[in-house]
Amino acid sequence: MESASAPADILGRYVSSYADVRFHMQANYGFLWALILCCGGVFATMVFLFLLWKHHPSYGANPNGPSFPLIGILPFVLLNKHQLYEWCCFLFDRSPSLTLRLNTGRSSISVATVDPQVVHHILKTHFPSYPKGPSFYPFFAELLGNGIFNCDGALWRFQRKVASHVFTSNSLKNFVMAVADAEIVSCLLPTLANNLDADAHIDLQALLMLYTFDTICQLTFGSDPACLDGSKFKKTYGNCNISASTHVTSVDDRNASLHISYARVPDQLIQGFVQGFQVALQITADRFLIPDFVWKTKRFFKIGSEKKLIDAMEQVDKFASFVIELGKQELASGKDRKDLLARFIRLAKEQTESLDHDNNSDKQEGMVISDSLLKDILLSFILAGRESIASGVTFSMWLICVHPIVEREVLKEIAKILEGRKSNDAGKTARFTYEEVRKMNYLHGVLSESMRLYPPVPSNCKFAAQDDVFPDGTPVLKGSQVSYNVFAMGRAARVWGEDCREFRPERWLDENGVFVPASPFKYPIFQAGPRICLGKDFAFIQMKLLVASLIQEFEFAVQPGFKPKLSYGVNMMMTNGLPVTLKRRSTLPC
Repeated sequence: MESASAPADILGRYVSSYADVRFHMQANYGFLWALILCCGGVFATMVFLFLLWKHHPSYGANPNGPSFPLIGILPFVLLNKHQLYEWCCFLFDRSPSLTLRLNTGRSSISVATVDPQVVHHILKTHFPSYPKGPSFYPFFAELLGNGIFNCDGALWRFQRKVASHVFTSNSLKNFVMAVADAEIVSCLLPTLANNLDADAHIDLQALLMLYTFDTICQLTFGSDPACLDGSKFKKTYGNCNISASTHVTSVDDRNASLHISYARVPDQLIQGFVQGFQVALQITADRFLIPDFVWKTKRFFKIGSEKKLIDAMEQVDKFASFVIELGKQELASGKDRKDLLARFIRLAKEQTESLDHDNNSDKQEGMVISDSLLKDILLSFILAGRESIASGVTFSMWLICVHPIVEREVLKEIAKILEGRKSNDAGKTARFTYEEVRKMNYLHGVLSESMRLYPPVPSNCKFAAQDDVFPDGTPVLKGSQVSYNVFAMGRAARVWGEDCREFRPERWLDENGVFVPASPFKYPIFQAGPRICLGKDFAFIQMKLLVASLIQEFEFAVQPGFKPKLSYGVNMMMTNGLPVTLKRRSTLPC
């Protein structure tokens, strides 16, 4: 019986095992089909959502720029971070309008434009409706405080009137020329002459940044930080004579001959200011590249970069307090000083309220130029003067180097000016006079064309103080961020024509070769309307003098294959510098 039942037991176990296997297989098949159906459903849903997003007029099909709910256009900004300026140009080019309404993921829509008539609306006809705004002030609060570039309303109008009084002084023009020329002749050209090496590249942008910082500090505070003189570019070997007409024996002799008086400031204060200002500027610029809550949290707890900013500003404030007090003492003793600090101190002693002759304007009684406000104003001028001139000259020199025809035309203009000098001017020490610089029409066109393509300040933001409608019909809600994109405007075919991407200095000259400026609302490099830059003319004087002096003395060659990488922040610079080699120029073209 036991032997007979064994096969049956085996068969039974086999059948039972087969049933279990089949059951598990059916269960697995069921799970697999469920998984397939689930994945298919998810895929179909994603396809549906993608198609819905792609064709939705407020998101993927938005002619102003694609965006997502909640996070807005941020993913596309991050995706195009390496070419952000070019991507902005692409958005404007593909848009039926020159004004974009962008969803930035915030509660209100941001509005950006490259339309000259809209820029005119923002900067002039509806100027009071578009201030800097409360969302802008905190970014520069530590560095610029309540300075003219970081305030609105009555405080801004007061500073503007005072600054206008200073900048319209006839003597300031001669002082600017004297300081710029002295720095070029005594420091910049000898430094370049000591770096004549056919194989070694130097960073011309870094050199120009040192030059402009030295110059703007002399113009503003009456103190020379001598960054260029103590830089890695300054060598102690070699024959650094420039041309006979510009050779000077020493900086002090040169300054004495031009009646330039600089404040005697301890070296440690100067070094602290130089280093502190650089650190403060970098940290302030970085704030624009990160979410607000990140840097505001760090500032609240005084940690990380915000702690470094506090320490840096302590050094800046020590220097500013010292030179302001020293300036007051020297002026009280009768010392003749022509820098902006001295001019503002003199003006502060007068009845500054008398500058306001409009009885209908906001009352400004009680407003005085305190030491704190004076520091904020002067630091604002240092920031603006240093960055705009260094950027403008750097990109201009690069474009001149890669366009030999343009370089030749600039040299021919310089040669013509030199030929026109009177015989009794042959022994002069200055590179060029103010009148000679004014005659450089073609060079003025070169600089203007360079800044059209590579503006020192690529974008400018405002705040909508009330609901409004732009001239092109774009609605603007109160509280919106409003900006005009200077970089994209200079490359917009509907603004500058089909050749807008070409470097053509001739577009700025009339049939007689005389420079003809464009409308500041079409070319808002120095802003426009009531906030137009007071130092615009002085900036062009310095840039023309600097470029003319450089290419008259040296031949520059850019490193083969070089292409500038543009920085993102308050000012546009080359993140990879401008590597050049140079050799002395033998003759000027006829």
